[in-house]
Amino acid sequence: MSYFFSFLIGSAVGSFINVLVSRLSPEKSEKTSLVKAVSGRSFCDSCKKTLRWFELIPILSFIWQKGRCLRCRKKISWQYPIVELLTGVIFVLIFWKISQFLFLRASLGVFGFSAFIFLWWLIAATMIAISVFDFKYYLIPDFLLYFLAILGVALNLFYFFASKQSVAFGLGTNTGIYFSGNLIYLLGADNWLSRLGLGAIFAVATIGIAYFLSFGRGMGLGDVILGFALSLVFGWPDILAVILFSFIIGTVISLALIFLKKKTMKDIVPFAPFLGLGFMTLFLFGDKIVQAYLNIFPVLLL
Repeated sequence: MSYFFSFLIGSAVGSFINVLVSRLSPEKSEKTSLVKAVSGRSFCDSCKKTLRWFELIPILSFIWQKGRCLRCRKKISWQYPIVELLTGVIFVLIFWKISQFLFLRASLGVFGFSAFIFLWWLIAATMIAISVFDFKYYLIPDFLLYFLAILGVALNLFYFFASKQSVAFGLGTNTGIYFSGNLIYLLGADNWLSRLGLGAIFAVATIGIAYFLSFGRGMGLGDVILGFALSLVFGWPDILAVILFSFIIGTVISLALIFLKKKTMKDIVPFAPFLGLGFMTLFLFGDKIVQAYLNIFPVLLL
């Protein structure tokens, strides 16, 4: 039941992301404020008719309407059901993954643990919105980058609170979550402040170098800021794995697109979606990937 509830919330959030992306497109953003973008009734992009409640049900409305507006019969973009489905699935996976950290449930209590899951849902939803914006328009709105950075700070406050609570419950002080597993023992910092500092330096330096070497074509300044915001979410050494996975995934997909003649070497490929894929790869499988790597190459680090 919890997984079904998580999917319903995620698909509804995905629907909201679609509205945000549509209303804040580059050609509309100068005329539409953020307040207007998140308020008001939804309408068809083609005929501008206000959508009725049965046309707003995530995923199901698209299927029932056969991908067309019921009034003007214009096609509805596949972006809408894909983002709704993807967000729903990701919310379920986040709930599943975090539920495995039993020490957090013990230290935070039911309310605190639920709030912690909700915080990660917000982080994931923001990253999805950033990825969709970058994929569709080749830009990232500043307010989403700032919001992601604020969520990263809030997440660290949660970890700090959990650490204090765990001591009170006699659970020890090791309440941090390290999605890259054994990397914390190989490359870990002494405390949370140094984790954030090292993570921020690594993220900004790595993506910043790529930005300057490509003269802003391979990477944008928004990608550098996004890397900094993600470093607040993950810290060191997890951010190392996020960026490494992102570059590997980005390289493989870019080469595949070039091979299929969908892109050329001169074309711009948005990097935020790759960071989003690196985000979820680390979140779900980071510890297993790192452990498998260390089993094969026990002496060599990433």
